[in-house]
Amino acid sequence: MVLKKTPKKMGVNIKAEEARGRKAAAEAEKKERERREKDEKFWSEAEGQKSKAAKKKEEDAERRAEAAAKRIEAKKLAEQETAEIEKSLKKAFEEAELPRLKKEKPRMTHTQYKDAVWKLWKKSPDNPLNQAGHD
Repeated sequence: MVLKKTPKKMGVNIKAEEARGRKAAAEAEKKERERREKDEKFWSEAEGQKSKAAKKKEEDAERRAEAAAKRIEAKKLAEQETAEIEKSLKKAFEEAELPRLKKEKPRMTHTQYKDAVWKLWKKSPDNPLNQAGHD
């Protein structure tokens, strides 16, 4: 009598499955990119050479798109810097006002102190939103 060994049943290795999925997705993306490049090459050869005016138009459009992207990035960066400055100004204001409030009204909770400081901050001349030149 010969006994057959049955293989052990193991659980699924989630990380290995995810890695296989990522690899398959990367391969599919690579094949798709190669197919698109092949199509583009075929159609560019079929159309023939572009005129100088058409090439210049494309280059100009690319330059405009790059310039627009740079402007958007610069605007985002400026907004981030402004937000950081406002946050640090508010924190400094809060650190200055909180001890004064605690002396004036000692029986308030921490949340009530924070709310009171917020109300003072909204009216404060130190708040950049209250500056005369602000839009």
